[in-house]
Amino acid sequence: ASSLLGVPGRLWPSFRAVSLAMLTLGAVLLLLPPWDMGGDLTPNLPLNRWLLLLPLSLLAVLVQVSAEEIVFRGYVQQQLAARFNSPLIWMVLPSALFALGHYLPAEAGENALMVALWAGVFGILMADLTARSGSLGPAIAVHLWNNVSAILIVSLPDDLSGLALYLTPFSMDDAAAIRTLLPVDFALMLVSWLAARLAIRR
Repeated sequence: ASSLLGVPGRLWPSFRAVSLAMLTLGAVLLLLPPWDMGGDLTPNLPLNRWLLLLPLSLLAVLVQVSAEEIVFRGYVQQQLAARFNSPLIWMVLPSALFALGHYLPAEAGENALMVALWAGVFGILMADLTARSGSLGPAIAVHLWNNVSAILIVSLPDDLSGLALYLTPFSMDDAAAIRTLLPVDFALMLVSWLAARLAIRR
């Protein structure tokens, strides 16, 4: 298990450092407009119930993202890196598989390719963090807080929205809304990656 998670002793310190960076970044973003994601947010869970469920919700998201990182950045990336020197193989191939798993035409409609592309780029950036740190800690941290934001705080009204505090006024198959939001999401993803890079250099 330690080989899948990376060099022993690096997982927790790197996870903690990057988590702190992500939480700091999130706090800064909360101060910036727009505060409603381009529309009126719909309350989903009462605050007291959401807070009551939050510890288990966080654990569930942590298990989910850790499983994905262990498979794609832990197992597949390591196996390919052991056989091939080129990052085009050991970074891009696992990320392409990750993107394929996020290709959901039944839910995203004509947005499906763009959503999958977003996931593929995210996978490449997480592969870079894993290679640079020698541990899954940074990738798990970025993935965790990304999913906490998108699943537990403000979620699209779909199958994964049951634990969210708020819902967006649009769904994943809303072409106009998603294509307006995706460039912002790409920018936030790059900023998160850069913040994580800085965190693991300290």
